[in-house]
Amino acid sequence: MLKISLTFFALLPLWLSPALAERTEINGVELDYEVHGDGPPLYLLHGGMESRDAFALQIPMLAEHFTVVALDSREQGRSGPSADQISYELMSSDLIALAQHLGHTDISVVGLSDGGITALTTAISQPALIDRLVLLGATFHYNSYPEGMREHIANYRWDGNTDPAQYPGNFIEHYMTGHDDLSGFGDLLAEMALMWTTSPTFEPPDLGGVACETLVINGDHNDTALEHALDLYEGLPNAQFFVVPGATHYALLERPDLVGSVILAFLLDEE
Repeated sequence: MLKISLTFFALLPLWLSPALAERTEINGVELDYEVHGDGPPLYLLHGGMESRDAFALQIPMLAEHFTVVALDSREQGRSGPSADQISYELMSSDLIALAQHLGHTDISVVGLSDGGITALTTAISQPALIDRLVLLGATFHYNSYPEGMREHIANYRWDGNTDPAQYPGNFIEHYMTGHDDLSGFGDLLAEMALMWTTSPTFEPPDLGGVACETLVINGDHNDTALEHALDLYEGLPNAQFFVVPGATHYALLERPDLVGSVILAFLLDEE
C-alpha cells in the first residue's frame, strides 16, 4: 500500500482553482461535488473508499478545457449515507441523474478503479450519454483478482488500525474529508468489500456495446492484472491502451503529469 500522509490530503484542495462545493439530493442520497472550468462536461469518478481529492493534481489542467464535475460518490468522501447496499449500478444511476440535474446530455467520464467500473456500467446501459471514456485501473469482472485476495477482503474486519502503509491505508484520509470521526468507517468498508468481491460481472459481449472512444490506462505493476486490462481493451470496439511505467494503482499520484497529459490528449483528440 502506498504511503500517503494525512497532511498531503489535507493540502490537496488548496491546489484547485476556486470553486464552491455543491450538494444536491440524488436518488435519495446527498451528493457532494465541485464544478471547475468551462467547456464540454467532464465528470471525474474516484476510486472506492476515496473522494474527489484523488484528482486534485489533474483538475486544474482539465478545467482549462472542460467543465469539470468532480463528484464524491454516494457514502464516500463528503457525500451522504444511504441505507441501500452500495453497488456500481446505484452509483451509475447517481451519475446519470446528476448529469440530468446539471443539464448535461453528452458527457465524458474519467473513472479511477471503482469510478472506472461505474463509468463502464454507465456506458453499457446508457451509451448515448457518454462521449469519451477514460478507465484507470478498472475491471469488468470481479474474478480479475485472485480468489485468495477476494477471500481476505470479504472476511476482513477493521480493527482500528490507521497505519497508511497497511490496508485500508489512505482510505481513512479520504473518509475523514466528510466525517468527524471513524465510528462508521468499519461498517462502510465491509459494505464496500461485499461489492468488490461480488461485482462487476460483465462479459466480453457486454463490452462490445460500448460505442464511444475509450482510453484504458493501467500501471505496469501492482495494479489490475495487465492480462485483464488487455482483455478490457480488446473487448471495447473503439479503445486505446496506455501502460504507465513505474506505476501502481495510484498512478494519478505517482506520475501525475504523465497521466494527466495522456488523459488530456485523448479527451482533446490529439495525435
